[in-house]
Amino acid sequence: MKNRFASCINSLKNSASLFDKKSVDKKTDLLKTCSKLTLPGGKKLLEYHDLLLFTCAYPGSKSLKAGAEKELKRIATYARQHQHTKKALIENEGLPFANIVTRFSPDFLYWLLQQKDLQVAFDSFYNPSLSLNDILNITLPPVLKAETTAGLENAALLEVLNIKPSQYVSFLLGQLRELADRPLLKELFIERMDLYVKLIPRNSKFSRAFNRIPIKQPYLHHELLKKFDPEQLLNEPLPAVAKPTNAEREQYFRVIRNAMALTVREIDPATFLQVESMRLYQLDRGLVLAVYSMQAERQLPLETYFGFTFFKNGIPVAYGGVWVFGAMAKTGLNIFDPFRGGESGFLLCQLIRIFKQHFGVRYIEIEPSQFGLDNPDGIRSGAFWFYHKYGFRPVDPVLNALAAKEHIQIKRKKNYRTNGDTLVRFTESNLGVLLEGKKPVNVIEITTKILTVIKGSWQNNYEAARNAAIVQFCNKVKMDRNSLSSSEKKVLEDIALWAMAMNIRKTRQLQLMKEMVFAKTSDDYGYQKLLLDFFSK
Repeated sequence: MKNRFASCINSLKNSASLFDKKSVDKKTDLLKTCSKLTLPGGKKLLEYHDLLLFTCAYPGSKSLKAGAEKELKRIATYARQHQHTKKALIENEGLPFANIVTRFSPDFLYWLLQQKDLQVAFDSFYNPSLSLNDILNITLPPVLKAETTAGLENAALLEVLNIKPSQYVSFLLGQLRELADRPLLKELFIERMDLYVKLIPRNSKFSRAFNRIPIKQPYLHHELLKKFDPEQLLNEPLPAVAKPTNAEREQYFRVIRNAMALTVREIDPATFLQVESMRLYQLDRGLVLAVYSMQAERQLPLETYFGFTFFKNGIPVAYGGVWVFGAMAKTGLNIFDPFRGGESGFLLCQLIRIFKQHFGVRYIEIEPSQFGLDNPDGIRSGAFWFYHKYGFRPVDPVLNALAAKEHIQIKRKKNYRTNGDTLVRFTESNLGVLLEGKKPVNVIEITTKILTVIKGSWQNNYEAARNAAIVQFCNKVKMDRNSLSSSEKKVLEDIALWAMAMNIRKTRQLQLMKEMVFAKTSDDYGYQKLLLDFFSK
């Protein structure tokens, strides 16, 4: 019976990316056969689960999708019955009723604690480099701090404080919330205590199979779109940005965060997602892109860090971030494992299309971690050539010339593959693509100039340089520094140093920079428009 199920899975895998009528009918029949067989446990169950998820995201017919959905529900029933059998369910894979053991930032953990679909339990202090004595000595009320001076182990200290194991997580997060005004210290402490938690699903909603956005009608595939004209797609007019209701935003918000937790990942835009900033782009082929920004106090200086999540027929299939500064951007696109055989190139070009047309980006770079740096899978898969196909080239001239030679070899010789050492060499440089015009100003150029000016004109006296820059800028734009909020004062410092180092004198540009001080803390989209206006002058 096991061999028969394994054979069905292999047949499904071989035809997963085929969408002609014969292949779709074959997949439908295979699912009917599988539905009559006893489900396997372990890796085979995970493999089958992920094939079903791919089928739901890329269905070839309504009956095929219905069959896949029915089997996912059967897996959920099986998983519930075997949730305490380790051999049946693999942890950390987001299967229904399967536990996840990992660690997250305090803010993300606190949010997870509030969710009804899962329980957050203490797992361990895995390999702490800082004792709880040192942390609680800072956060506890003075009357209790004496307990932290006895040198007790973590468990013994918590017992003395009358904290039960079931209360560990909520207690420690409560203590870290005492450091809300010092977020970096808060995150350092949880990292040093090495707090691992166990996420225990209470129902099937907290699973990769059912963490999705409801849709009215699925997009049915007749093929996977692998060949298309990237330039034509980038210039195809975009539909109007959808304005989601508050309820829709909250739903996307929950699914986006759960998608991170279920795949044991975390990125700042998801953790510190500002719900009101969410924009939805209804694209072709059942694709929706959610773009969102972060809470102002977590944003980057000068540039803006936007997050994004792609949904295919309501299922999260990819996520990442875009670091934007006027017409310049860096990006990273991550496809969730089950969907890597899908329309990855189409997703990448849709992302570029949106940031070109709605954000005014003309030049985009991709960092080496996306195509192989400290990423063996990226080297094995030749991810460099995936980005090369869509116009990205090494920023370094020597590596760009090497890539051009390699590309000639690939076109000339059938079955030619770039060797691993060369692919590793390519990771010594970012990849860039110029969409139009000339290469725009980079944040690094500005920060380098600021450091040069402080070193030369101010003999590395950062305090004096900063104060002088602020006074000079405020005088020029007639700004009352004392009327600003604490967040605006931080932005003012960055803007003023930029204005001083780059010797900005034009009245219109200075006025735009003044507006940036306020927009940077309240409207990241508006701030981006101000930057585009600034660099066009």
